[in-house]
Amino acid sequence: MIIAHTKKNCMVNNRKNGQGQGGEKTMYWVTGILGLAFALAPFVLGYSNNAAALWTSILIGAATIVVSWIEGAQADREQWEYWTAAVLGVIAVVAPFIFGFGAEVVATWTSVILGGLIALFAGSKLTSGQWRKT
Repeated sequence: MIIAHTKKNCMVNNRKNGQGQGGEKTMYWVTGILGLAFALAPFVLGYSNNAAALWTSILIGAATIVVSWIEGAQADREQWEYWTAAVLGVIAVVAPFIFGFGAEVVATWTSVILGGLIALFAGSKLTSGQWRKT
């Protein structure tokens, strides 16, 4: 118990000193790369002929890239970026069924998988408590 308490104090002190944020930088890269993959998927995976799937992928992918860049550029550790990325991920999961491209199997699975991963990674940062100011 003493070891856990000491470890927690070290983590808090490291955050105050600006250290121990490597996991957050990794998260910016992960969500940004997922957004890029989402934006390029219609062209790489061959469903750019479906307008709804094409624009859903491009817009959600681009928005995820922008939010990820803002997460990395800002030093204020606010949580709105994570909420935005998580919501974008959830929208991507349900988009095939809302926008009518559920019959396009590749587009549907791409949207569900990439959207789920974006929501998962962003949501994990929200539930980990690392976004809180110290």
